[in-house]
Amino acid sequence: MVKQVNRWKFKQLEDVKIILNEEGEKADLTGSTLIESSPSPGAAGLIALTHLIEFLQPIKIGEVKSPHFPQISIVNDSGLANQPKIELYFYDKDVKLLLMLRNFPIESSEGSYLVARKLYEFFKSKGVKAYYLLASSRIYGESNVYVASTSINNAKSLIEAGAKLSPNLDALPLDRFGAYMLSFFARNYDLAFILISEVYSYLPDPAAAKRLLEVLSKALKFRIDMEKLDREIEKQKRLIEEFQRGFGQILPEREEQPSREREPYYIG
Repeated sequence: MVKQVNRWKFKQLEDVKIILNEEGEKADLTGSTLIESSPSPGAAGLIALTHLIEFLQPIKIGEVKSPHFPQISIVNDSGLANQPKIELYFYDKDVKLLLMLRNFPIESSEGSYLVARKLYEFFKSKGVKAYYLLASSRIYGESNVYVASTSINNAKSLIEAGAKLSPNLDALPLDRFGAYMLSFFARNYDLAFILISEVYSYLPDPAAAKRLLEVLSKALKFRIDMEKLDREIEKQKRLIEEFQRGFGQILPEREEQPSREREPYYIG
């Protein structure tokens, strides 16, 4: 019976396909930092990661496909419909960055676990040293970036870069897949962080994305140009102002949210 269960688990893991291209097969990922985003209000993590890929121009090294991904078609910039997939990019110049881009949540807990486990085992075998999950949420109504980590010492570089220790929230803004990834890295004493940028509504928030990148680039010591994000910030600001003149207030006031505690939060 135990053998049957193990064979079933192996078969389930085989449903998760990590497809490396020629550059991916040759890439030395040892010591690299893995960065991805969690679907969350304001989409600051996804905006930040997309801007990072556009600016750094990393090499695409592969894709991840699985029947556990949503059974929908996503239309790309060329108007073609594709099944959801995770894309992997590698940047190896002044710093080694492994960027994992996905723009969808994995709904089931079982699917999230299996995909996260397969990817963690792959990253671990390649010598990836740290995992950063970028997210956004409304916390205190302040324009801050918060960090949660396995220890204060691990988060020191992010705090020096401008992040604040995350309060002990009832629910962090992560989906199941992100939660499992954080758990695997933290459980095995690898570096694991979640960076949360404050947002004020569910609207896409490029300003919150910029704050994430400011902290991340300073902590990891890489250069990034924010000019395109600045243009997006000004464009959104004008749109909101025009809307508010015609229809009234759409963003909530920046007021402190009630919370039982303001204690640091640690993963693990």
